[in-house]
Amino acid sequence: MSTDPERETHDPRNPEDPAAAESAEAGDEHRQDELPQRAQPGSPSESPLSYANGSTEEEPREFDDGAAAPADPATDAAADSEAEPAGEPEEPTLAELLTGTARGETASFSAFYESTSDVIYGLALLMHAEPAGAQASTVAVYQHLWDQADARARDLRLQTQASQLLTDEYADFTAEQQGDQEAAAEYRPNEYEQVLEWLVPLAHRIFVERFREGAAEPIQLTAVAQSDGGGVAGLPEEILEDLLALSDSQAQALALTYLSGLSHHQLAQSVGAALPSVKSRLRDAMTRLHTQRTERESEPDPILRAAVTRKDVERGSGVNRNFASTIAADLDKGLLVELAELYALDAVDDAERALLDEKALTADAREAQQWDTRVLAARRTLAEIFAAHPVVPPSHLLDEVLQSVGDQEVGVGLVEGISTHTEETEKRTPVMKKWMFIAGFLLVLLVGIVVIYRVTSGVDVQSLAENDQNAVVVEDSLADGGQMRAVVSEAENVAWLEFSGVPDLAEDATYQVWLLPHTGGQPSSVGNFDADELEDGVDVRGISQYRQLQISVESIRGQERPTGAVVADLPLHSEGSENDGDTDAPAPEEDAAEDEAGS
Repeated sequence: MSTDPERETHDPRNPEDPAAAESAEAGDEHRQDELPQRAQPGSPSESPLSYANGSTEEEPREFDDGAAAPADPATDAAADSEAEPAGEPEEPTLAELLTGTARGETASFSAFYESTSDVIYGLALLMHAEPAGAQASTVAVYQHLWDQADARARDLRLQTQASQLLTDEYADFTAEQQGDQEAAAEYRPNEYEQVLEWLVPLAHRIFVERFREGAAEPIQLTAVAQSDGGGVAGLPEEILEDLLALSDSQAQALALTYLSGLSHHQLAQSVGAALPSVKSRLRDAMTRLHTQRTERESEPDPILRAAVTRKDVERGSGVNRNFASTIAADLDKGLLVELAELYALDAVDDAERALLDEKALTADAREAQQWDTRVLAARRTLAEIFAAHPVVPPSHLLDEVLQSVGDQEVGVGLVEGISTHTEETEKRTPVMKKWMFIAGFLLVLLVGIVVIYRVTSGVDVQSLAENDQNAVVVEDSLADGGQMRAVVSEAENVAWLEFSGVPDLAEDATYQVWLLPHTGGQPSSVGNFDADELEDGVDVRGISQYRQLQISVESIRGQERPTGAVVADLPLHSEGSENDGDTDAPAPEEDAAEDEAGS
């Protein structure tokens, strides 16, 4: 994708391409200036964009160097030219080269390597401490592609189809909504870009697995304490400008996960923050990067527009999007889609990834499509930053790959045994008896009743609060004008807030609602709201964990703690109640300072 007129797509297979020639001149350099942008990675095939299951593993193939050795491309070209003087033969696509690799054709494999290795090696240089480690990890990627070429060729086909369908669907929807047929002619990834949006995430996961296994050393990044200015030290120069849109804590979280390969658990421990906080930082960092990418684009990406709605951009963190300490608890709260960015960043461990894959597989069609869209958008945005610096690998690296492709794969455990929901398996026609049909119908009916009951009961926070006879009703004025009515139900563990006469704020300012915990610690943001959104009402769940609700006016959306003027305070528990907590808890500002000092 081109994000501005100066960042055009190029293809290294074209010897006349000046960008490719410039990359070739870079040789073995560890870093080079930013080259034209080319890659937008989607997900290799998770629901339906997920990696292939480990059962697809094949026996290492022998080189096809004997009687079936590939013909000389120049000889073929000359023969085709004589047979068809009207035109030159078409070059095989990258997908065709990967399919040829699955047949054991070393010529196809070499051509695929030559066409894509500069992007993979460039990413490896950004992520590894030393060039030698980057080279070894690049070899591991292409060794895996050789050993698993048949399965990977199928993954590529399925991922490409899913990406095209999503892109076309959202582009057509936009054209219909806007009555603008030109919208349907928005950005579409070409064949080279489609291969990279599958290959770059695959390579990244292999790099991350090698880091976590100790097979390679990641780039040395150091989290800087807030008292020393915050952020992260040691970032490659190539990406500094792209991360300027992020807060210090967001840039810190993003770099330590994507470049150093930390899981969100390791990140929380490294920076001394709570797990819900680091998950929020990663999600909100991607939202800001999406916004930056949208502003740069000359061709709008319909996937990006569908993944990040206007409310996402405005709120930074929306209502009821507060994370829990575990992925399983987040999924129980219905936050599958909110975890898409962690998944795309490879900031989860094997068990968590499997859990997310399973949840995406069993989600309803709407939620599954939102998940696919958010994952794909995140990977495209990440590639525009981290995979936009191709470097031609040393000439001996291909020889190393060819010499090692018969050996056992290295560092791909994270890629195997993950998900099966894109496996193309032959289905057996079921035998259906009458009693089975009746039993199945009754089961579906029962499940439907349960689902309807759960949807219609316990979900409406306002009704839960209002119907609790012991609920506490508080009416108060906001500091800057307007009225607040709060219904707090300790029995139902919820609160309902409604507002009237709330004054509008300056263009960039926002009301942010906070939950302050009993014993101090990091405040939890309920979300950012304008005046109209507050007057639509705000529902709050899980109030037993918090002692007070607070509303502040913030100049920047998505703040991690209150920094602006407080316009409302609401105690969530009556004095002496079992949830009253520690009344001597430190103020949020003191907690925040202690939390940042730990990072």
